[in-house]
Amino acid sequence: MVKKHLEKVIRKFNIEDKKSFNYVLTQNERNIPIPKNLFEGFKDSIEFTDISFYPNLETLKHKIKKYVSHEHVFLTPGSDVGIKTIFELFDFTDGEVLTTNYCFPMYQVYADIYQATLVKVPYKNFKFNIKELINKINNKTKLIIIANPNSPIGDTYTLEEIKLLLDQGIPTVIDEAYIELSLAESSVELINKYDNLFVTRTFSKGLGAAGCRVGYICSNKHNIQLLNKLRLMYEVSGISARYCEFILDNFILYKQYLNDMLIEKTKFIQELSTLSNFRIFDTDSSWFFLLKNENSDKFIRQNNISMRSLVLDFMNGTEWYKFNYDLKIKQNKIK
Repeated sequence: MVKKHLEKVIRKFNIEDKKSFNYVLTQNERNIPIPKNLFEGFKDSIEFTDISFYPNLETLKHKIKKYVSHEHVFLTPGSDVGIKTIFELFDFTDGEVLTTNYCFPMYQVYADIYQATLVKVPYKNFKFNIKELINKINNKTKLIIIANPNSPIGDTYTLEEIKLLLDQGIPTVIDEAYIELSLAESSVELINKYDNLFVTRTFSKGLGAAGCRVGYICSNKHNIQLLNKLRLMYEVSGISARYCEFILDNFILYKQYLNDMLIEKTKFIQELSTLSNFRIFDTDSSWFFLLKNENSDKFIRQNNISMRSLVLDFMNGTEWYKFNYDLKIKQNKIK
């Protein structure tokens, strides 16, 4: 018999034709390609066995461990699947999952699939107060999940704030999908002290490999052993693994791109601020908010930009564009 509660799970498809836009700024994807000679070198490195054989992922795991300076890593096809796998670990009978409002929409989907009640603690401004989430912990709280930096709001948490959360003893996921797109400190270094910590990461955002669908979880040895019981037969494809190895081998190039993007975002905000009728709020991450009005609508149409907007309750219910800055904007003069 089909599980009746699945009838209530809501999923959406993204059917947007991204090639029809000059700039795709909806999902923090990389618009500007890596240098052609490097990409050609990567393509030349692909072997037929990367397609015809099941992948050996040990080299990628080794490089990730070196990148994050942590020994225990669990590979997943995207960090969203990593989060789903963590949900699978826990019995949510009469249980609650604590998170923030706003948050990654898949938290709600996974809570619905595994029959947990998702409790969203609201923002009161552009910086979430960790203590307000701690105040919501009760005997039904089975899991806590927050993103650092958080999307869509873009605020970040210090390690001291995260320690306050971990000190409560509840299994806690720190979703670091956007960590490379900010100056936030990674929580990976806290794993040796806290057995209740899971950190999820991805190659999709700052590292520009969304099409590869490669993510990973860092936690202590015991937690990774438990996750391995839920492991897919082969976590990612051979070509995806090879490209992510290439990224880590050339990380200095990606690091420079990320540094330049944060610097240029600040300059771009200053340029926009000189134009009339633009209201802007900056974030701790690589994006900012642009108030949705006739002027900003015209600006987006003229430049053929794919962009999403959201209503911010703590800003009197006003609607704002989430402007994910990309270096293509600097490369091609935006109107």
